[in-house]
Amino acid sequence: MLKAGLCSVTFRAKSPKEIINLAVKAGIHSIEWASDVHVQEGNAALAGEVRKMTEDAGLEVSSYGSYYRLGMKNDIIPYLESAKALGAPEIRVWAGFNPSYYHSFDARQALVREAKEISRKAAEYGITISTECHANTLTDTLESLIRYMFEVNEPNFRTYWQALDHIPDNEQLHVLKTIYTTGKLTNLHVYHFDFFGADCEQKLLSEAYDKWLERLMIFRDDSATRHAMLEFVRDGSEENFMADSETLLKLVNEANAACVK
Repeated sequence: MLKAGLCSVTFRAKSPKEIINLAVKAGIHSIEWASDVHVQEGNAALAGEVRKMTEDAGLEVSSYGSYYRLGMKNDIIPYLESAKALGAPEIRVWAGFNPSYYHSFDARQALVREAKEISRKAAEYGITISTECHANTLTDTLESLIRYMFEVNEPNFRTYWQALDHIPDNEQLHVLKTIYTTGKLTNLHVYHFDFFGADCEQKLLSEAYDKWLERLMIFRDDSATRHAMLEFVRDGSEENFMADSETLLKLVNEANAACVK
């Protein structure tokens, strides 16, 4: 089952309460709370407050959108403590800070060892660690991402998917399907950018409805719960968020309706 979600970083300047109110108004099901602005790591009291506000509004906490980067020698425990207090079953992390091709064998293996270590610590909390498909990280290509998942080989080490601008648009669906077939995929970041050269323009999600429906329909035979989360909206406006939320809900409902019962 797919659920329509929101990444709180879409509205960095807004308070958690304001974001919750917007999500409720839009009919969104869940929120990924960000560690850099809304629920800072190590502040378990704040995380507990945000959890209560979220759940009291009838929403789920889908995940903890951390800015923990593998390779920075940071401590994962403050993130785990905040995720636990937040009620987040999953923490999103970034796989380093350099492109995959940049890593030597030793550098890559260091990130494998660290991912194993933080995954095992997270397992003690009942939490999943998921990388983000992101440029300039070890998960910036399909080959490197899948290889990394199986190098780490921990049951609670998984990955998000999002469309990467350096991958041709006609290959995005293949990338998503391939990651899905590994059994390592959890959530998705949803947005619609138009790329031209080195520049890009964010557009309304409705302008890519068919493209996104094709992507979400790959889950039609899967009963697992995944959150398809809006990440950023055109001009950062509430009006465009409402429009994109309406589109996302239609997409999720159509994909779920096609699921085998």
